[in-house]
Amino acid sequence: MMTEQFLTIYEAKIAINDTMTTLARINDIAKETASTIVVFDAKKIAGPNHIRSAIRNASRSFACGKPIARTLAMEILLCASGQRQCSLAPRFGLHEGENVLFVVIIEGDAERAQELLNKIVIPKTHGMTASRATLMEEFGITEDELSVVGDERIEELVIERIALMNVYK
Repeated sequence: MMTEQFLTIYEAKIAINDTMTTLARINDIAKETASTIVVFDAKKIAGPNHIRSAIRNASRSFACGKPIARTLAMEILLCASGQRQCSLAPRFGLHEGENVLFVVIIEGDAERAQELLNKIVIPKTHGMTASRATLMEEFGITEDELSVVGDERIEELVIERIALMNVYK
């Protein structure tokens, strides 16, 4: 688990039968604890800096009064996905079946939020991030780009895509 001022990121797992019901429970916890809570499909995330970049860019969008989404949580998912269409961003969140997650809690009573969330998700260190192929597909990264910078810098290419999305808003 990683805790920074006003930000908690931890790994978890969950099996979901009904995505909408689970999201409603998470949103209720967010409201109760005055937190913003985002759950990411770890199989689509390049790493912790990918998440931090999405949070920074989404927060900046709200601060400038130019968000695409109505909520900070959805804006963060949009930024993380590198998309500008709200209908595409949920691919980076929960889905039916087994989920391997990064759970993010921003501000509010993070300790209480985590306590309540842990009744829904199972905190479990998994160390999982997206595969090279997934990141290439999701973010339009080419073999040529990777041959120049190297596979170890793919997270930086993802973060660059997120930044470019915000430039083109």
